[in-house]
Amino acid sequence: MRSKTSLRGRPRVISDEDLLLAARAVFLDQSVGATTAQVARKARISESVIFHRYKNKEALFLAVLDHERRVPPLLEVLEQRVGSGELASTLFDVGMSVIEAGRAVMPFLLVASAMARASNWKLDLLRERMKKPRPELKRSVRLLASYLDAEATAGRLRKIGNSEALALVFFSAMMQQVMQQQWWPHEFSPLDAPDFVRAFVDLFLHGVAPQAPAPREPRGRNR
Repeated sequence: MRSKTSLRGRPRVISDEDLLLAARAVFLDQSVGATTAQVARKARISESVIFHRYKNKEALFLAVLDHERRVPPLLEVLEQRVGSGELASTLFDVGMSVIEAGRAVMPFLLVASAMARASNWKLDLLRERMKKPRPELKRSVRLLASYLDAEATAGRLRKIGNSEALALVFFSAMMQQVMQQQWWPHEFSPLDAPDFVRAFVDLFLHGVAPQAPAPREPRGRNR
């Protein structure tokens, strides 16, 4: 009687992390021309190992995409900064981490766009995935919203009615910067990421309305 191991083919000889990293490199290099055979060669494994874990090439691509679309690590520990340090400095760090995450996933969105025009890719899985909410984005927004709420409770920010809406505005601005640099780098005045984030954080915290003058102290009565 054959063992379960022999029925299922070769045992796994590579971690999921390393396999996805190999696939990532191939998809970025070959785009719509990528094949599972190329991924297998890059990872130095049998192609059958890939198919034991992923149904087809499209499923492997989606696994890579999901691997790249993750919550920025800083947001997972953002609550530890509540009440300490400068708000502008913390929000700058958050903005840069969101931009870094966006830059990591943007190339795969471009590959997905190319896939839509290619006849050798099945897009059913991708279409279904794109219809679903992005859990990493929702969690990221909620983590930032919780931080803003906590800072408001600490008296370092003004309380607002919908902190998730404010957090989403922040994320949208950062992702717009990523897309601008990717697709329209010459359409606007050049601003590198740090300068953009600093300018946005200042606007985010202080707005653009002129500050009201300090109230004048009443003059004392003449005696």
